[in-house]
Amino acid sequence: MRLKTKTITRSCNIAVLILLFFASIKTASAQKTFKYGAALQQVDSTGFYRINLQPALVAKAKADLSDIRIADGKGNFVPYIQAGSLPQKDQKSFVVFNTIATRLPTDTGTTFIVENKTGLPLDRLWIKLQNTAVQRQINLIGSDDLQQWFAIQENIPLQEAVQNSEGTYMQSLSFPASSYRYLKLLVNDKRRTPIKFLQAGIYTDYAAILAYTQIIPVQFSRVDSNKTTFINLKLNDNYQVNKLHLNISGPKYFKRNITIYQLINGYKETVAETEISATQSTDVLISAKTNQLILQVNNGDNPPLTIKSIDVYQSDEYLISYLEGKQSYRLLTGDSSALAAEYDLKFFADSIKDNTPLITHDAVIKNNIQPPAVVKKGRDYTVFIWIAIVVSLGLLLFLTLKMTKEVGKKTGER
Repeated sequence: MRLKTKTITRSCNIAVLILLFFASIKTASAQKTFKYGAALQQVDSTGFYRINLQPALVAKAKADLSDIRIADGKGNFVPYIQAGSLPQKDQKSFVVFNTIATRLPTDTGTTFIVENKTGLPLDRLWIKLQNTAVQRQINLIGSDDLQQWFAIQENIPLQEAVQNSEGTYMQSLSFPASSYRYLKLLVNDKRRTPIKFLQAGIYTDYAAILAYTQIIPVQFSRVDSNKTTFINLKLNDNYQVNKLHLNISGPKYFKRNITIYQLINGYKETVAETEISATQSTDVLISAKTNQLILQVNNGDNPPLTIKSIDVYQSDEYLISYLEGKQSYRLLTGDSSALAAEYDLKFFADSIKDNTPLITHDAVIKNNIQPPAVVKKGRDYTVFIWIAIVVSLGLLLFLTLKMTKEVGKKTGER
């Protein structure tokens, strides 16, 4: 009986080893699904660094940047946090937004609406919550009249509270720059216990200045027709666009309504409806990820605007990571199946100093995921993995049944 038990144990160990072997192959191949990469600027000393993500790399990433990874020279992923997640220590500069008690019939979860009376365009919002350790996602939408709402950022993960004795904690939500008067936080918690929002606001030193990087080149064309001007902007990649600057030379006095669309797979999607005038800046803040934009300017009975060109910008995006000096690192992106990484580093964000050194990355290149010589199905181990799983389970089942019968016989003989 002992011999049979040892045989079964040995067979089980072999089956587990087979599964682990093929699982390791699967994991190794999964690390090669990032289509694009860029070498990170090498640092001289070990410490925290702020990594500036250039538009060319953001263009290859998912809209929420969840598929970006930092890999060291051995291919291991290095923890990071987005710069917008850094806590602010100067509580005196915090401006609390007014809470609006409006809840629309179409809302399907916990809602929290605040009013931004500052008039400043925002790219992050700080929320204060009662301590919680649940997994929820937040959708952020904006409005200027509490009637029409427009998407800003979707599926923002709610962070768990860091252990503390205060009973509350703060989280920063980072999103494409927006100038809506009202901001609504909609939590996907239908039929579940709601979370408790306490307040929301901004730190004035963060809201005062927003940095942008210009996207070039831009192909510009226009058509004036039936009291309307249509402007077509074409980009050479699927860029994240957060600001447009219209270079208008005339007439001297104008005030026009403008609608901006992004083209996705041939379909127009409205991303902004706003107004431009001679007395204000001709900057238009939007949130789009596309390679083509269409601007529709309603001229009414007025002559068309003389628009010489339009400058396109992306709001600056940063990652913060602890890097070793004299080591090689790469940024990876372009995996549509990747989920947002959850690193312990988020619990130590208060250890990061304000004067973190800034570094950038080299040109974005396409990763050689599958060399031409091995593109054939011979390197696809999916079938072999399933065969190994089935064989292993069958072997375990057979040995278990055999052992059960032997035990039954021994019991009957007694």
